Amino acid sequence: MLSDRAKAMQRVCFGTEPSEADLAFLGSRERWLVYRDLVRSRLMHVASVALRRTKSAVGDDTFGRTVDEWLGAGGPRTRYLRHVPNELAELAISVWRATEPPWVADLARYEIATWEVRHAPPDPKSFDDLAFDRKPTVRSAMRVLRLSHPVHETPTPETGYDREQTLLCVYRDQAHQAATRKLNPLAADLLEAWQKADETIAESVERIAAQHHTEIGPAFVEKLSALIAEFVLGAHGPSR
Repeated sequence: MLSDRAKAMQRVCFGTEPSEADLAFLGSRERWLVYRDLVRSRLMHVASVALRRTKSAVGDDTFGRTVDEWLGAGGPRTRYLRHVPNELAELAISVWRATEPPWVADLARYEIATWEVRHAPPDPKSFDDLAFDRKPTVRSAMRVLRLSHPVHETPTPETGYDREQTLLCVYRDQAHQAATRKLNPLAADLLEAWQKADETIAESVERIAAQHHTEIGPAFVEKLSALIAEFVLGAHGPSR
């Protein structure tokens, strides 16, 4: 049956070792072993590109074993090569969090965020002009990261990173590259609220400013305007 053949192909390509029974079932043993190497090499390459600094931090052997573990668990579910690193990271970050220095998982999260924003869909086109009494429409290619180490600072030091609360916005710039902006806690809360878009801009600003015991004065409004100009495309929904 076709489904049996597909399952055998998956086991041959992604299993720790291909079984002779599967190779015999598929036929042309040597051709399938070559195909297995090609598939695994291609997946390893794209993962290495997306997680270049993390791979350097953990070492080639550890990185390779983690990829092998992920492949052995079933491998990619996506049909798109650009989504492969995201799926690998779901397993890899949990593994490295338990086995590597604490900053390694943060570094992987940061690198995956930069990969995601580079390959995110285009920004939405359908929205109204900015209005504070409506819900915000923000960039598609934007991620807010709450990390425990300043892993955006490069190069990765020999001894890793000291623990330090680090709030970042990773976004796609005009050149379609991943850019990083360091945030304060209030700005991070605002961007996350605007991404959820379940409040108007005015409601989120008033609520979050109150939580941070911050007065909405001229200095606050100036910084707020710069944040809105950079990350908010417009608004949607009825006025309140």
